[in-house]
Amino acid sequence: MVSIMTKQLLDLDLELYEIIFPGKLVGKAVIDANARMIGVIRNIRIQIPSSNIILVVKGLDTEFTVNSNDIQAIGNIVQLNVTIKHSEPIEINDIIHLRNEIQEEIVHFFQVIQSRK
Repeated sequence: MVSIMTKQLLDLDLELYEIIFPGKLVGKAVIDANARMIGVIRNIRIQIPSSNIILVVKGLDTEFTVNSNDIQAIGNIVQLNVTIKHSEPIEINDIIHLRNEIQEEIVHFFQVIQSRK
């Protein structure tokens, strides 16, 4: 008996959500290097096999990614060490609106998964 094993590289792009919203990252406000509030973290993306961690940020009428290397600090907000030029500054009212949109997306996502069982 001959057995042949091949090694195939997995190329995965995983999107992660937190169970509690807002969570430790998802739902937090994001401020760029120019101290402009630019959005809210929508979800976390992990690329395998590179183990690259990316934050997906939702702004007004835009969504963009931020590499984990571009994060300066995480506290009550996420402070970036880069300037994001393609996103308009937002205000506190926008943060509330964006969080509500993200929460609705997450609820809908889990309802779809639940209905497939």
